[in-house]
Amino acid sequence: RKMTAAVIGYVGVLVAVICFGSNFIIVKNYESGDGFYFQLFLCMGIWTVGLIVQLIRGSDRIYPFALVGGAIWASGNVLCVYIIQQIGMGLGLVIWGSTALLVGWFTGFFGLFGLQKDEISLVWLNILGLVFALLSLFTSFFVKVEVDSKKQEAISVSAGEIDEQLLATASMGDTKAESSVNGTEGFPSSQGDASPKQQNQALGIVAAVVAGLFFGNNFDPPTYIQQHNCKGDNRCDESYRGASDDPLDYVFSHFCGILLMSMACFLVYATYKKNQPWVSGQLAMPAFFSGMVWAFAQVGWFVANAQLGYTTAFPLVAIGPGLVGTLWSVFYFRSIRGTKNFLLLGVVFSLAIACSVCIVVSK
Repeated sequence: RKMTAAVIGYVGVLVAVICFGSNFIIVKNYESGDGFYFQLFLCMGIWTVGLIVQLIRGSDRIYPFALVGGAIWASGNVLCVYIIQQIGMGLGLVIWGSTALLVGWFTGFFGLFGLQKDEISLVWLNILGLVFALLSLFTSFFVKVEVDSKKQEAISVSAGEIDEQLLATASMGDTKAESSVNGTEGFPSSQGDASPKQQNQALGIVAAVVAGLFFGNNFDPPTYIQQHNCKGDNRCDESYRGASDDPLDYVFSHFCGILLMSMACFLVYATYKKNQPWVSGQLAMPAFFSGMVWAFAQVGWFVANAQLGYTTAFPLVAIGPGLVGTLWSVFYFRSIRGTKNFLLLGVVFSLAIACSVCIVVSK
């Protein structure tokens, strides 16, 4: 039974890795403005997949607490445009990506927020895998990716689900603080009082950490319900007695939270813009289909979390999609070039492979 669960879990990881690493391709060549319009249609696509899953499952139950998880993810997602504007794409992705990875791993390892601790056979090997994952993420920060054929910006290529769907969220042309190849261009070196620019950068870093906290915790509400349904060895919370054991039964509720929060954010944004929000008819369908692909990846992650635990699923899903995205960048878009970049990618891939081996064997 454990072997079957593990196989199902790793299939979920594979689906998440491929879909998270590919969903941004659909919208790569479209102007996405300030991101709110893009997010709205992205989330419509996400919700549509959730509805399909709900109909296939034949479930008629909505879990309000699971909606909170979706709202948490959408809240983190909407912060990313501001983060990119303040500290650049590269530094932003590394901060919120590593924060989310650590939050998810620590939650599963220590059983935080009322969740069950993950069962790990070789703890030291799992921790080593986590270290390799973080090193892979930070190394990818130095890979230089060409943007719009002429402009170049250092962006992370291995922060996975946490960032790939956001590569198209912010228009490169609207980015106010683009990073250099080391991601620190524009950071002050003086010891005097903080200037407005310094303060904005500090706020950008804080916002990136907050976004990472949201991304790392978005699965906790549905997982809590699933683990407190008073069945078998699960804990018992009378509010959720008899709740489903299947992670797929929480997908629709989670995705409803994503759509509702995105709609709320768009309405606030439209009000702020005095009913003149940035919109694009050409972006609507690509964003919608990008959201559907993202949703399939999230469904795979739901399954992986349930079958493998956070300490296994989070590191693998965090680094895997970026490797897929890298392959697209190298062989299709040809936006990663040069001996130095290829050597760095070799290090990134080697660390990712080492991480995967350690994580799988430790389980």
